[in-house]
Amino acid sequence: MNSWLIKHRAIIIPFLGLYAWLVISTSWVSDDAIITFRSLENFLHGHGAVFNIGERVQTFTHPLWFLIQAAANYVLRLWEDNPLGQGQMYFLNIFISIGISLLTAVIFAYKAASSTRGAVLGILIFSLSKSFIDYSTSGLENPLTHFILLLFIVVYLARKEDSAQSVFYLSLLAALGGLDRLDTLLFYFPAFLSILWQSRSKGRDILLIAAGFLPLVIWELFSLFYYGFPFPNTAYAKINTGIPESKLITQGLYYYLNSLRLDPLTLLTIFTTMAAVAVSKNGRKQVIAAGIALYMLYTVYIGGDFMSGRYFSTPLLACVTLLSGMEIKPAKFYGLAAGLVLLIGIAPLFVVAERNPSFGVESEDRHRVFIDVHEISDERLVYSGLGFFEVLRKNETPSSDHSGKNWVYLPGEPVRVKVVGPLGSGAMTWGPNFHVIDVNSLADPLMVRMPLYDVNKWRIGHFRHMIPKGYIDTLTSGENVIVDKNIALYYDKLSFVIKGDLWDQQRLLEIWKLNTGQYDHLLENITLASAEE
Repeated sequence: MNSWLIKHRAIIIPFLGLYAWLVISTSWVSDDAIITFRSLENFLHGHGAVFNIGERVQTFTHPLWFLIQAAANYVLRLWEDNPLGQGQMYFLNIFISIGISLLTAVIFAYKAASSTRGAVLGILIFSLSKSFIDYSTSGLENPLTHFILLLFIVVYLARKEDSAQSVFYLSLLAALGGLDRLDTLLFYFPAFLSILWQSRSKGRDILLIAAGFLPLVIWELFSLFYYGFPFPNTAYAKINTGIPESKLITQGLYYYLNSLRLDPLTLLTIFTTMAAVAVSKNGRKQVIAAGIALYMLYTVYIGGDFMSGRYFSTPLLACVTLLSGMEIKPAKFYGLAAGLVLLIGIAPLFVVAERNPSFGVESEDRHRVFIDVHEISDERLVYSGLGFFEVLRKNETPSSDHSGKNWVYLPGEPVRVKVVGPLGSGAMTWGPNFHVIDVNSLADPLMVRMPLYDVNKWRIGHFRHMIPKGYIDTLTSGENVIVDKNIALYYDKLSFVIKGDLWDQQRLLEIWKLNTGQYDHLLENITLASAEE
């Protein structure tokens, strides 16, 4: 009986059940995910994949994740009286995330792991990693990122030398990964360098790689044509800051320290696996590890994130996949490894105050108490009210007042501009008839090109770009009354690109000029004198 269980890996099922229970019981949607909801509502109602109607600006960073949600919502909305009602977008996001995460775990256990013991150890790590559990849902693209990268690693490690078919499949998977989130291409880059270096048919393989990457290329061309820029507006908001690289790198190191304190299992697993792979003789695993290392260094370089653990869930998935394929001898060391995983995974619940379930319960400001001194937050606890079971308990679906049938745009109404703090729930609260911008300029194409109010006062991922004097009045009236003449001229060019006729030849020329920096001189030497207070 025991041999049958091992052979068929039935012993893995209880551990998969544990992971499933943890994912479902902690499932939630972050405020950042709700930013995408607004663009989804506009898209599904025929106003384009835009944040503010009449202005082509991309505020979502995950086109593939966006399209999957759009397709699911469109199909379900054909069923007029479906039981999800006004909460459909929220609930579908949760269900899709859970489904993809569970599918990823099953593929890992029965396909990626080379042994039953390796599969059990891997699922145990997933279950006890705060980063991986938190971002197995969250409303963001992480579950899809995990799924695509897992498939890529499985195909890459199993490929036959000089296999044309595998080159195409790997290219397609990497393209889908980039379409899900562009910076994850770092995971895949070393693999393609290795493939081309070892290839006996370099010309053929270059063509196959180009063919596989077509989905991403097509999206980038569409983005450039439709939005006027190749990257989402949120990327420009976080690039154009003027903050010294040294300060961002220091913040990135704080991001690591935050994770080591709150969730030591995640980074210790990553570091241990990377070290083990480095001294191994498996070249392909070393190539995958090189991609992980690139992404980890990139995370430091950009200053990490304000969401604790978010950028470590995907490296963990990759490392556990590599780890599960290693044979540990003698076999009894698996038991020792599992014991260490249990100890390191559970200990923070007792020795780290913020991980204690009662932490912050009596606080007058429960939102603030989950943010550390370096402005890195436990977002799942900050937005505990957006948790699946909390929503069911209160019977109040977040941001549903204007969703679905209530998302009604009145084109004849005067433009009303609303400046909000958190962009997600704040924007959904005001509905489609408000032009919503946020203090961090995530949704505004002009503000992201303005300097910060103060380069010494910022929170990672939250950079307060200047609002030019007269800009709010410009948005309200439709007439350019920006006080600074250079900014006003730049806005004329920008506005034509994001609001003008798509096929106007002059618009296409302006897209070229904006993206090649031919108007950047207009934004030089801008001071606070040009900004709203």
